[in-house]
Amino acid sequence: MRRAPLAPLALLLAGCALPVEGAFVGRSLAGVDPARTIVVVYNHGFSSASAGTYRPTPPPIVRLAAERNPDVVVFAQVRNTARLESDDHSSYIEAAIGHFHRERGVPLGNIVLVGQSCGGWGALQAAAFTYPGLGGVVAFAPTCHGKLPHATPVRQRRWGELAQLAERLRAPTLIFLYEADAYYDLADWDDFERRIARRGREADVTVLRLARARVREVCPRCAPDSHAAYSGPGFAPAFFDARVQPLLERVRRRIRAALSP
Repeated sequence: MRRAPLAPLALLLAGCALPVEGAFVGRSLAGVDPARTIVVVYNHGFSSASAGTYRPTPPPIVRLAAERNPDVVVFAQVRNTARLESDDHSSYIEAAIGHFHRERGVPLGNIVLVGQSCGGWGALQAAAFTYPGLGGVVAFAPTCHGKLPHATPVRQRRWGELAQLAERLRAPTLIFLYEADAYYDLADWDDFERRIARRGREADVTVLRLARARVREVCPRCAPDSHAAYSGPGFAPAFFDARVQPLLERVRRRIRAALSP
């Protein structure tokens, strides 16, 4: 698969105290009309062992968004802080949204958040609590609660947070979950999906649960743990055209409708 080059690393100062650090994948916002551009903000997961050393290297399924769509710009955000609490991830993501919206003039409806693990969890929180008018969210294995088994207080907090997400999410949302993930139990999401179903057509949230066999198909090396399935060689071919591209098309249609006289 062809890999688009990364634009030089840049430090962007958002309108708040948190820095927005990262790089554009291939093309940037320079010279384009922000009102007609879809901005995908990708956020990685978090590991204390890797803290402070992250590079803006999005997975193939995110790179494809820019490679196949000339009106899409991908910004790979990094959060290079030695220690981050669960809620800190959404704060950094919100800083990036604020930067592109206020400083670069990108409408909120043109911004799509994509995240893995803590990056996915932070993206869901940012969309649910601070920026409900986003164009969309794609979350791969969203969680930020540590490895299983979770202690009872952590499980209860997680269930409460999932219930809040289910009630508050308004942006079109796609969530990938995997069987045999070391960081959450699929059953954690049962109540979330029941709440989404009760909201009916108002809730524009799709949850894709990948069984263990399917995880092994798209990510053969994910034998002991499914958490990194999105990085497998078969993941992008299996899900970009079928799931991610249609979400981008929906954002594009809304942009065109908003710009029509």
